[in-house]
Amino acid sequence: MPWIGVAGFALIAACILSGLWLDHVRELPVYQRPAVLIHPRFWMFYASIRWVSFLAGWGLSSAVFPRAALLLALALTASWSWKRLLQGRRYRHRMIRQAFLRERARDPAASDIQILQRILHSMHPRWGEELIEQIAADNPTPEGVSDMVLRIERGALPPGFSPSRMLRRR
Repeated sequence: MPWIGVAGFALIAACILSGLWLDHVRELPVYQRPAVLIHPRFWMFYASIRWVSFLAGWGLSSAVFPRAALLLALALTASWSWKRLLQGRRYRHRMIRQAFLRERARDPAASDIQILQRILHSMHPRWGEELIEQIAADNPTPEGVSDMVLRIERGALPPGFSPSRMLRRR
């Protein structure tokens, strides 16, 4: 019967590895991503398969190895909490503010916008220079830059931007 518990842990590992695969694919340029990612049905199928494999794996592993499943739950909860902390607004504000102060001390002759452009380029080297310049020009403070970076990374649109309003006929 221990093979059932091992199969449960394998299903949990498959769920985690599929999430890592998705992060890897999202980092690829658009033209190198698999074409199947365009279809909404794929995303429904992908999400349901991921959840089913996680929950089934959790049920199988906790039925056979309850202590190991509890330790895994603690480890996954701790790693999820750490990820949420690193992606959070407060951490990003502090990180960009500290980088801004270090850069300001290193090069006092540089303008704030130049310093913010250097920070943005070090954070996201694949973003184009025009985008980096525009972000720094529109948001001349470290907090404004961190808010904009968070919105871009999360895929959120800026406040007041409505694509449906742009598509309406006048």
